[in-house]
Amino acid sequence: MDVIKAVHENGGKIAIQFVAESGPGIFQGISSGNEDAIAVSVLSEDHIYFKSLELFVSYGKHHAATEAELMEIIARYAKAAVLVKAIGADAIQVHAAHQNFLVQMLSPLTNTRDDKWGGSIENRTRLHCEIYKAIRAEVGDDYPILIKLGVQDAVDGGLQFAEGKKAAKIIADCGYDALEISQGLQNYVDWSGTPMHMQINKIEDEAYFKSWSQEIKQIITKPVILTGGLRSPALMERLIQDGVTDCIGMCRPFVREPDLIQRWQNGERKKSKCTSCNKCLAELFLRGKPLECYLDQ
Repeated sequence: MDVIKAVHENGGKIAIQFVAESGPGIFQGISSGNEDAIAVSVLSEDHIYFKSLELFVSYGKHHAATEAELMEIIARYAKAAVLVKAIGADAIQVHAAHQNFLVQMLSPLTNTRDDKWGGSIENRTRLHCEIYKAIRAEVGDDYPILIKLGVQDAVDGGLQFAEGKKAAKIIADCGYDALEISQGLQNYVDWSGTPMHMQINKIEDEAYFKSWSQEIKQIITKPVILTGGLRSPALMERLIQDGVTDCIGMCRPFVREPDLIQRWQNGERKKSKCTSCNKCLAELFLRGKPLECYLDQ
């Protein structure tokens, strides 16, 4: 609540991001006790999913989610939405990118179910839409519900953009108020197979998801948010003017320069000093250090 208050006092708006986190089974047991993890589908120990994430994820006991467990996951999103609205947050964003449960539900590589939650793209987006409906029923019609959506996997045999584009249309049509376009299943054997591309040193390296954003913007009526390697304010303005996107998303530059937007608003036009070395992520996830910029250390 203190963070929300500080954001509001400084003229900003804040959305709280909801995520059913990843892991060997993606979503830890929702009941008390020592149950194995809840997954979309059961994956073998030598599955490419675990190989592509070997830096961060190791195989563990898991089982395919039952109908009751999926209903409980949906209900938990709705309950969380009630709490978030009550403490004064301005919006909610459902995280359905990178490695989490919703990504695995969408990807044909990790969703091998033969029930109403698997198979067709309509079935694989069902959970995303049911979560939206459950949240909307709790927060009312005028509260923004956004989604961050991975529209292509970086793992062999995973979701391809042709299907990801269809998924974006289904998810936009079901009601989400804006879509932030990103990547689905990642490949940490090579950082270029993640949304955290390295060495963004020239303008040509920026906005690496722009083609996805542009294509999706052409088929949906909801606002599109472009993220991924954006560092130069002039490029961001041009992408909006050219109809590639409606909004811009940034993350790593703020780790190095928390005052970046304020400087741009005050007339400075220099691009972010962040080069996407990814030391901030490596130090945080692999060594447990604080989230800060380690470029010059």
